[in-house]
Amino acid sequence: MRLCFIGGGNPLVGELDDVMNYLSNYVEVGNKILIIPFATEESKIERWLNSAKMSFEDIGVEEIKLLNSRLTNQEMKNEIKEHNVLYFTGGRPEKLMKSLVEKELIQVVKEFSGLMVGVSAGALVFCGDCIITKGEDYPQTQVIKGLGFVDFSVEVHYEETIDEELIPLSDKRNIYAIPNGSALFWNKKVVTPINDVFHISKRNKIRLAKNRDSEK
Repeated sequence: MRLCFIGGGNPLVGELDDVMNYLSNYVEVGNKILIIPFATEESKIERWLNSAKMSFEDIGVEEIKLLNSRLTNQEMKNEIKEHNVLYFTGGRPEKLMKSLVEKELIQVVKEFSGLMVGVSAGALVFCGDCIITKGEDYPQTQVIKGLGFVDFSVEVHYEETIDEELIPLSDKRNIYAIPNGSALFWNKKVVTPINDVFHISKRNKIRLAKNRDSEK
């Protein structure tokens, strides 16, 4: 299993070019990508699908499919097993986790051996402690249970203005703060930052060295 935590960004203006260039090392032509849209609203699914298509087609991958919420639970499990890459959209992490539980997909996702890409809320749920910092959609910061793939937490769409909320949460956990246009790649417990990523632990924040190398 490999994980890519994307902080956010608009592929239409090239914000994710560096991230996709890096992912091209791990995604092959002919791979099949499955979009899991359960975090987002119905009205935004088409936009997420188009965004994913643009991002992956730029690196030569064209077989991209949306996981249909009207399938049976077993049919969804089969779809997941038949793909090489799972792409979790942004939206609301608690909505995504609830859907994965209700559709009985937690185990099949945990057993998935390919690449999983999470954008925004999709990245948050990869963690054991899923931190949702306060903002326009959330009046208070909260921590919910995520999938537990890694022993750290992430902050997405990171800006320094949230440090007052975020830094105290680092007393009990390691946090990687990922701005728009940046990502964190996890491969067998080795983490690699793509563009600016900040590590926060015990109230100490450091900027990790950038990695723009997309050479194979």
